Amino acid sequence: MRLLASTDFALRVLMRLGAEPARHRSTEALAGEVGVPRNHLHKIVQDLAAAGLVRTLRGARGGVLLARAPAEISLGAVVRHLEQGQSLVECFRPDGGACCLSPDCRLRGVLWRAREAFLATLDGTTLADCLPARPAPVRVA
Repeated sequence: MRLLASTDFALRVLMRLGAEPARHRSTEALAGEVGVPRNHLHKIVQDLAAAGLVRTLRGARGGVLLARAPAEISLGAVVRHLEQGQSLVECFRPDGGACCLSPDCRLRGVLWRAREAFLATLDGTTLADCLPARPAPVRVA
């Protein structure tokens, strides 16, 4: 399965924000960190905000921060939101596409199950699961 480039970038943004959930970042800084033009990142941030995943703060000291804890953000929900309307293959399109093998194709069911397994794996994974492990604090005796 291949995700849209914008979904890939959105996941990177969430991971950057999730690494320091209390810190907000400017869209310009985030664009540099994830390697995407600022205008493109602006649209991605709008999509993430519409999904309730990030909050935006206006003004000179504004920026973007997570709207929920990383452990509360399911990657499956993120991907479903950002990929809605995208068809894995031609015959998955809402209009049925123009597949020359329909209605006798048995591949469609296999691909459907594979997609569902992919999304089920993401459903069982949170943003917190994908963040770098933090070293345990050192105790001084």
